[in-house]
Amino acid sequence: MNAIPRSGIAGEAPTTGYADLKTELLSLIDELAERLPAALRPALALRDKLQAGHFDVLTVGQFKRGKTSLINALLGENLLPTAAVPLTSVVTVLAYGYPPRITVQPLEGSPFDIRPDMLADYITEPGNPGNAKGVREVLIRTPSPLLGNGVRIVDTPGVGSVFRHNTDTAWARLPQCDAALFVLSADQAVSEAELEFLHEVRKYAGRIFFLLNKIDILQEADTAAIEHFSRRVLAEAVGTEVRLFPISAREALMGKAGNDPARLEASRLPVFTAALERFLLEEKGALLLDAAASGLARLTGRLRLETGLERNSLTLPMTELDEKITRFADRRAQAERELRRLDGRLRQEFRLLTEGIFAGDPERRLEDMRSRLGRRFDALVLGQDHRPPKDFDESLENFLRQEVAEAFADWREALEDQGEAAVAQLAETFDREIDETVAELQRFAGDLFQIAVPAVAPATRWPERRRSGIRPTGEPMGLDLITEQALKRAPDLVAPRFRKLKSLAERWARYGIVRRRRRQLTETVEMLTGRIRSDVRRRLEEMREELSARLRQRLEGVADGLDQALTRGAAERSRASDRTGSRIRQLEAQLAWLDGFDERIQFFRKRAMAQRRT
Repeated sequence: MNAIPRSGIAGEAPTTGYADLKTELLSLIDELAERLPAALRPALALRDKLQAGHFDVLTVGQFKRGKTSLINALLGENLLPTAAVPLTSVVTVLAYGYPPRITVQPLEGSPFDIRPDMLADYITEPGNPGNAKGVREVLIRTPSPLLGNGVRIVDTPGVGSVFRHNTDTAWARLPQCDAALFVLSADQAVSEAELEFLHEVRKYAGRIFFLLNKIDILQEADTAAIEHFSRRVLAEAVGTEVRLFPISAREALMGKAGNDPARLEASRLPVFTAALERFLLEEKGALLLDAAASGLARLTGRLRLETGLERNSLTLPMTELDEKITRFADRRAQAERELRRLDGRLRQEFRLLTEGIFAGDPERRLEDMRSRLGRRFDALVLGQDHRPPKDFDESLENFLRQEVAEAFADWREALEDQGEAAVAQLAETFDREIDETVAELQRFAGDLFQIAVPAVAPATRWPERRRSGIRPTGEPMGLDLITEQALKRAPDLVAPRFRKLKSLAERWARYGIVRRRRRQLTETVEMLTGRIRSDVRRRLEEMREELSARLRQRLEGVADGLDQALTRGAAERSRASDRTGSRIRQLEAQLAWLDGFDERIQFFRKRAMAQRRT
């Protein structure tokens, strides 16, 4: 497999990027864990959190734009099946892993592995029509350099094909993306359907990269023209200038497979990979690195205090040491009482938040939306009354599917934004209070054993991912479906010579369609209102539990470490052995090493910040 040049341009000297900085930080975490047994568990937890801080980059767009071919080109091998017909039907996630492995995640049951030659049987429309096999997603682990820097590339089904479930699958995955690769094709002008889907993508993706694929099939002048046109249309759609990456996925893959740097560069794909790497560092990647480095600095500070406590406890008479340990236990009990009070306040704040989240502006917006949807439905009925029953019904169905879904997506987004903003304020307040409680406990222990405790900066918050959205189904079932089909077909069953009877049949059919679609509108509105309210309440409760657990873990982690340091010191002191002097020297050497290690962490953070600004 050919490595992707980190600079993105053949012959250019590689620069330090997110992947290198992340590897360096992981090395620092591993070094601390190997050096100090007390650091093992928190260091491994920090490592796992940094490793789990992946970036889902979704490939999205209309069918037949070459999204799957683009992924193969980015990875440098034909991992995913491609064809001339709409193919991808199941979300496929590509992540770093060695040895390579393909795992099917079913909707029900346990995951299972498959061979590479079986992949098409699970992720393509011909192999798994309508997702009859019940696949949630397929995870492909492969040792690609691009995936080694925390990126997970997600292949989604193309929208706008004859397979409606593919469009629904692609839509449902949008809330889970950190960035999106919006793929256009040089052989087809940007369509209205693509712009409508772009509107949905913009609601969720923190960053959108626009790629114009298949430039190899056009002359250079034609490519420039379609590039100019596409950029202008996209700029009008998003309201600002956009950067468009013209590429040839096919040429890029051939260039990599044939170890042909000139062909790879001519495909213009390396320019895009360099931009993606910069995004990782400049956006969420920088936050992730800083949060992990901040956590490592805090852990180092804890270990320095614990080491100092154990060292100083070895120089005290046993009576004085026992008295100080008792005083520390009392102070810890006080801190735990403060934590319980904090948790009680937290529950009360979230209860008020949950009760008030649907009041005020969100409630007014809901009522306005219901009224607006009703008026829009009535206007559509009047405006389409002349159309044949089948076309008339399809226009009402499209209204229910698209406009109702979009209206409720906006309402849900407003609720989520309001809830997230309120929770962020609460989290900041309670994080600050527990940090102060922890700092006071550390200062007390330091003063008790005459150790200087340096101030520790507040923890950097980890980047968070948005939750999954919802989409109304609203499909007629059972008797309703049979009746509805009969209504739409009734006029066709009447002989043409009975024109008056046919006219009555059409009126009867349209009346029945309106009645059923109006009822469906009411039911859909009520269903979505209840579902969104339930989802938001459940999510708020989950966030409260997460915050409560975080507060407790922060206090207990520090308090347990201090307790254990004093316990070790007391045990060694009680033996009054000749080993005490040797142990003191070991602890002093450990303190000196921790001082130097902390300087290395701070130097890393400065370098990471400087790299982000370049």
